[in-house]
Amino acid sequence: MTISTSSAVGSPAARRTSVGRAIESAARAHRSIPVLVVLAIIWAVFYSQNSAYLSFQNLTNLTLQIVTTAILALGVVFVLLVGEIDLSSAVLSGVCAAVAAGLTVNSGLPLPVGIAAGVVAGMAVTFVEAQVIMFGIPSLIVTLGGMVILQGLILVVLPPEFTVSVAGTPFAEIASTTVPAGASYALAAAGTVAFAAYRLFQHRERLSTGTSTSVVAVVLPSVIVAAVLFGGVFTLTQQRGMPMPLLILTAMLLIAWYATTQTRYGIHLYAVGGDREAAQRAGIPVRRMVLYSFLVLGACAAVAGMVDASRQLGVSVTSGSGPLMLNAIAAAVVGGTSLFGGRGSIWSALLGALIIGSINNGVQLLGLSTEVQYFATGSVLIVAVAIDVVLARGSLLPRRR
Repeated sequence: MTISTSSAVGSPAARRTSVGRAIESAARAHRSIPVLVVLAIIWAVFYSQNSAYLSFQNLTNLTLQIVTTAILALGVVFVLLVGEIDLSSAVLSGVCAAVAAGLTVNSGLPLPVGIAAGVVAGMAVTFVEAQVIMFGIPSLIVTLGGMVILQGLILVVLPPEFTVSVAGTPFAEIASTTVPAGASYALAAAGTVAFAAYRLFQHRERLSTGTSTSVVAVVLPSVIVAAVLFGGVFTLTQQRGMPMPLLILTAMLLIAWYATTQTRYGIHLYAVGGDREAAQRAGIPVRRMVLYSFLVLGACAAVAGMVDASRQLGVSVTSGSGPLMLNAIAAAVVGGTSLFGGRGSIWSALLGALIIGSINNGVQLLGLSTEVQYFATGSVLIVAVAIDVVLARGSLLPRRR
């Protein structure tokens, strides 16, 4: 029997497929909206319990607390986008910080030399891990073993007393330096103008191709960005000024955004994560893209470790330990990056870090027990992954085997 085209299209299976595609398309276009809604709910709940939660001082503390997690999560996003995972980057951040602090404080080398050495060390470690993964060993196993090795390596890198104090040294100025209010507002204005110019360029490009568009698509996003930037500057400058770590994070996010959305590298990155075999047949250097992603993670881990060491005024055997690795992966996933590769945005690192950091900050402010913090973070992570699974298969129901 021959089935007509109209009946095939109207079949339940076809309708489920079309609905799934529509859901996935909408999710990609507005993936950050649910995250922002959850963030608003978290802030409202904690503010209702303690009005100091949204005070200028606490928002400044929250910003400083999430920077390390956000920088590390940014590197994790690159690895997740190609369908891999890394469990060693948190400990690696401690090793890189120990290298940089040791060279700067104990050996007396200039701060830029120490920072460069820390970044090179991070990229060297992830380069080795990527080479092993390319032999066909799962990245979960490679990086799990790498994490254990790095826990021993940090004992080797640190001096006999197993700690390096950076208090009173140029290394401490990484976190303590602030940008004055005038310069901060100037940066906010420059960012607003640059974003508006980019949206205007997109608007004219669409018009030249005959695509229907409206000037509202330029004005409304620009107004929102201006409100966020100037509101953030106003909030942060009520205390000491714009923290340097936040500017470092912002610069890294902008560079990563450009690389993933405006270059061929970004196209290849998502192609490899979406379908590795198809990318290979299309001539995309899959192995090289995986290597590049791990190198980016190594650099991000190094920067995260050095910023954290500057905030903590030292490096020890506990640097990079604790919940940092869980928080970084959770931030990337909660922010909208898929564990299955090929879906997500570098902004998910920032949004996810805000979610995780807001929960941790609120729990600490209310004086709740540590287990509440772990329960809340783990629950949010499970819900985020569950949503990702549903979006990936385009249905609330599991596939029949």
